[in-house]
Amino acid sequence: MVRPRSLVWTFAGVFLLVLGAATVLELVVSAAVLRPIAAQRARDRAELAVDRASRQIAAMPDPYDLSELKRVLRSDRPADDGAFLVLSAWDGRLVAGRPLAADLSERIVALLVRAGLADSAAARAALRGAGGEAAADSATAGTRDGRAAEAAPPGEPAAAAADLHLDLIAHRTVTIESARFGDVAAFDTTPRIGLWSLPEARTLLLFLPFAVLASAVAGLIMVRILVDRLRVLERFATRVTGGDLAARVEAHGLDEIARLGERFNLMTERLAAARDQLEQTDQQRRRLLADITHELATPLTSIRGYVETLLDPKVPTTPEERAAYLHDVLEESKRLDRLIAELLELARLEAGAQPLHRERLDWMALCRNTTRRLAPRFAEAGLALEWTGDAEAAWVLADGRRLEQMIENLLVNALRYVPAGGRVVLSLERLGGTEGGRLRLTVSDDGPGIAAADLPHVFERFFRAGATAEHGTGLGLAIVREIVTQHGGAVRAEARAPRGAAFIVELPGEIA
Repeated sequence: MVRPRSLVWTFAGVFLLVLGAATVLELVVSAAVLRPIAAQRARDRAELAVDRASRQIAAMPDPYDLSELKRVLRSDRPADDGAFLVLSAWDGRLVAGRPLAADLSERIVALLVRAGLADSAAARAALRGAGGEAAADSATAGTRDGRAAEAAPPGEPAAAAADLHLDLIAHRTVTIESARFGDVAAFDTTPRIGLWSLPEARTLLLFLPFAVLASAVAGLIMVRILVDRLRVLERFATRVTGGDLAARVEAHGLDEIARLGERFNLMTERLAAARDQLEQTDQQRRRLLADITHELATPLTSIRGYVETLLDPKVPTTPEERAAYLHDVLEESKRLDRLIAELLELARLEAGAQPLHRERLDWMALCRNTTRRLAPRFAEAGLALEWTGDAEAAWVLADGRRLEQMIENLLVNALRYVPAGGRVVLSLERLGGTEGGRLRLTVSDDGPGIAAADLPHVFERFFRAGATAEHGTGLGLAIVREIVTQHGGAVRAEARAPRGAAFIVELPGEIA
């Protein structure tokens, strides 16, 4: 793992390296791309300048007026510091729009001769005839009528050629009365090319130390902020590792670190929920094991007591007492058998070991048949079992065996707890009165009822309310809830006034 201090210096080093590489790349791009573009723009401006100057010279009343020629060449020169115009006349005269040193004049004549714009002998003779006056910024040249040329404007320095690069970038022929008067040429003088001679290079290298310093300070500040935010995440991870799932990261902004903090918060919330669920499941498991142990121990203790009594020769028993003891042993073993069977059934349902075999069936007919089948048992116990459902079919998509088991458990629960002379009513209705809606099954009785404090717990394993705690195994209603839940329904218990209870089951219906 990289330490924060190492991260700062690593980032600073990489930042400076990238800055240096970017500077070199900018210089290369400037020399290879920007300078050719700038040169082309200079040539375009020179073309316009020589075109204007040649038209003005052709329109002059006296094209041999040297001062007017210089004024035209000076006023129409290209808008570049190193560019100027030169008139190469037919008689070899050289008129420039700016003062020229002698060596620069020689180079201009050589370029004009090479381009075919001047005769070599005539131009050099005219240049020698000037007597070197151009070098003294008072160059004169003979005219056709013998008038002297005007001196260059005072105070304007002559250009030195030693450290200049001279280029002929444009030219245009001047014609007066169908006769060739001369050529206007545009020259560009730039410093000899080198890395430091480029304006871009001078600007960049001048401000490079300040840019490096400012970039380094800004980079260190950014890295410091980044490291501080990462340390917040590190402290958060340390708390979570220590078991504090209530820890949260204060995530602000929309950047990657803020989104990472939000993901950490979501992860911690899910871990906390999973831990709570695990603790709840563990508590349920412990409670279930305790309940199973208690429920199994009760009949086993009774059976062992009866058997020990029958086998003890010191305890005198009559044949009638022995028969009664054996009958109690049989009942306790049956109770034990029912408990184990229902416990295994509930475990299979909760684990999904026996998936539902759904089919489209008439729930109304299933309830009616189950009521008819259990009616003799209710009559034998002195209870009245009534069916109040409709004659029309009520279609559901369900496992028929499980639905029948659910109805039977509800009725057997009423059979156990409603005293003789009581009344149990089974009804099925459509909610909303339309097909395809929800169907409601209600099993109500006029028995002792259920206390308000016990209503939320009646569907829990091994729960038996109040005075009825000695009846049943306490698993029948838990099996009912699991069957209804797996069918996408809901079940609840209600207390009826002035006495009695009702168990209500709702399932989604199917269209006929």
